[in-house]
Amino acid sequence: MYTSAIARPNRLRVLALPLIFATLVAVLPGTAAAKLGGNRARARASTGVDWSARWIGRNDPRTPPFPGQQAAAPLLRKEFRISGRVATARLHIAGLGYYVAWIDGRRVGDQVLDPGPTQYASDAVSRSFDVTELLRRGENAIGVMLGRSYFAETAVDTFGWGIRADRHEPRLLAQIDVTYRDGSTARIVTDGTWQMTDGPITDDLYFGEHYDARREQPGWTTPRFDASSWTPAPVQPSPTAHVVETTMQPIRITDTLAPVAISTPKSGVRVYDFGGQHAGWARIAVRGTAGTTVTLMYGETLNADGTVFLQDTPPGHVDTYTLKGADQETWEPSFTRHPLHYIEVSFSPDLPRAFSITARVNHNDVERTGSFASSNGLLNRIEANQVRTVLDNLWGFPTDTPWRDRQGWTADAWLYMDSAIDNFDMRGFYEQWLQAYRDSQARDGTLPVIAPAPRGGLADSFANDPSWSGTLIFDAWQLYQHYGDRSFVSDNYDTAKRWMDLLASNIARTGGVYTGFSFGDWAAPGSENGTDGLLAAPEGSGLTAPGVPLPTANADLYEEARTLARMARTLGKTADAVVYDALAGRIEDAFNATFFDATTNTYQNRRRVGYRQTSNVVALFYGLVPAEHERAVYANLIADIHGRGDHLNTGAIGTKMLLHVLTAHGDTDLAYRIATQTTYPSWGYWISQGANTSWETWSHTGGFLSEDHAFLGTLNDWLYHDLAGVRPAAPGFVKVLVHPALPTGLDHASATIATTRGPVTSSWHRGTRGFVIHVDLPGDTTAEVDVPLVTDGRIRVRNHHGVEYVRTDPGFAVYTVDGGRHDFVVTA
Repeated sequence: MYTSAIARPNRLRVLALPLIFATLVAVLPGTAAAKLGGNRARARASTGVDWSARWIGRNDPRTPPFPGQQAAAPLLRKEFRISGRVATARLHIAGLGYYVAWIDGRRVGDQVLDPGPTQYASDAVSRSFDVTELLRRGENAIGVMLGRSYFAETAVDTFGWGIRADRHEPRLLAQIDVTYRDGSTARIVTDGTWQMTDGPITDDLYFGEHYDARREQPGWTTPRFDASSWTPAPVQPSPTAHVVETTMQPIRITDTLAPVAISTPKSGVRVYDFGGQHAGWARIAVRGTAGTTVTLMYGETLNADGTVFLQDTPPGHVDTYTLKGADQETWEPSFTRHPLHYIEVSFSPDLPRAFSITARVNHNDVERTGSFASSNGLLNRIEANQVRTVLDNLWGFPTDTPWRDRQGWTADAWLYMDSAIDNFDMRGFYEQWLQAYRDSQARDGTLPVIAPAPRGGLADSFANDPSWSGTLIFDAWQLYQHYGDRSFVSDNYDTAKRWMDLLASNIARTGGVYTGFSFGDWAAPGSENGTDGLLAAPEGSGLTAPGVPLPTANADLYEEARTLARMARTLGKTADAVVYDALAGRIEDAFNATFFDATTNTYQNRRRVGYRQTSNVVALFYGLVPAEHERAVYANLIADIHGRGDHLNTGAIGTKMLLHVLTAHGDTDLAYRIATQTTYPSWGYWISQGANTSWETWSHTGGFLSEDHAFLGTLNDWLYHDLAGVRPAAPGFVKVLVHPALPTGLDHASATIATTRGPVTSSWHRGTRGFVIHVDLPGDTTAEVDVPLVTDGRIRVRNHHGVEYVRTDPGFAVYTVDGGRHDFVVTA
């Protein structure tokens, strides 16, 4: 987490260093970062498509339908003539909520669940395809099937997608631009000449997809199809203010899994176990009688009787397929997504003659750009589990879980952003999602806790929680640090400023303390027994109504004000920076006056519920502890950890910070012991229970809570940034900080992050008489390398060209190095 600046210089210089270099580089005119940011900002302003198409689709009902009452997924088609030899042809398409397109019977692209959700009234995203090879001289046809997604959700939806004022039935905007070899052009667009009918799918994002193969219309995507029973497609008003080209990598099928076990918990029911958590859908192959229905129920866990646990009423995560009676029928859904650990299968009224099933894993097909490895197999497995969890939650936006909410909870996205960007190319993904985050802002500056967010939904009740809503500021700064793209700052600054000004006005009436709603340190130990536990445990007071201030919310607001000041300086807005630095100072004073007990040297909320690690961790992490009390506050934290057998006692927010605080204070061995615990509460405990993903709580007992939830899996931050010690010391890794931590009992650790300048690697291993640190940098990059010192040891530098000794800090010898490979050999 690059946003942090643990307080005092020298002692904790390591975490503050990137911020210093970031500001210096940002204000230099003509830097690569500044040029890149400007170019990308201009690219966002234009769709790149000269649209002459019109939106088409079914008319909206008077009231949103309930599940089971919604109309079938519409099929839309158009026949057209190609009059010459085609040089190039491109299809531009925006299908809301989802679309699948074919030209002359061949599918366009391999993407699924496209596009990702947006703040639909503000922006819809399009994608473009080269369809030159799909067109032929003479008669052609294009067919498009539309799904609901969040855009056309049904009425039973906790978060309000189905009842929002701007809800519509599925809509299509499509255009084929053709350039012939003689230079002439042609254009095929959606308009009132298209034809429409109901297809074989009835879909709902939450409850599942129902496919009746008897309603198929073979050949409908090819020319000369008899569409005499179809109706003209109505032209509709635009459902959005802007159509923008997607920057996000498409969702694709990335793996196909065979079941590892099959059980029969009761007559006529089979449960297929796919060996762990994944997300996607099933693919079935079946032979049987026409009218036979296959029911697929998906879940993360099982009931006591061995059947799959389902959470909703009506139950969610249920697909059905009704056979048409062909010799062999193969099917998979198109417009829904499910957890894939277990799939329960039943048949009605008859058993099929043959049946097989696989699991089709899908997520945004982001490129793997980072890696971590160590000599500790447990750490390696925890890291791999978090990577799996991140992927399962990338489906057009960063979600909490594929199991329950399936929403863009903003704190979740911030908490696991390091895990995502350290491992994958996430630049375009977050660029598009942050647009939805900005679009979700209300006129008064209010930001929601999920993004995108339906207006008037449940999430409106939770708005402006600094630990959720305000994380837009952390996201923008973090992405700027990682990618060096200043547009992440400039694009999000005005939104962040409006929100911060609103919060400043609010807390001015409460003595500088945020007293509004807050989720607190969600999912702390003790919160595992369903919703009531989750609401009761965080920070000892939990989900709070207005009037009950929490340390986490106020500490995050302080750091958000400081980060906004840094953003202002990056953009040359010096006066704004002064304002937000001063605001941070007032919040700091109010924070300590409200939560700090100088007699016990602890931070507690006003309910005085006893010691909470997170309340003290956030104060240390953000540098809020008065200098004269820091040692005592830290000592109390250590005492509490030891009193728990060297275990953490933190929820999602404190967990992201705890090991960084310990390592920055020189307690790397303690951080390592916490990281490698295998008893509750710990990451290793999940492993001991057979987990292949991160969980929503520390001791999940199944059911309502998710086993595919990334916000507690932030040990990965520590593995990359502390254990291997790789951080950007200037935006975009123009300058790198390598500051590895070498705990007792670990023999090796390494991490590679593929930056915009090339891969950066830090690797160290112990030998019989010392250790070696390997640093590998792109040629146009420099680094500060902090080499740990050992008693009476000496340092020898291999490949010393471009290496310069700078100074000795407590516990470290500091070098600067140019690009290339450098080895530092430390012997006792």
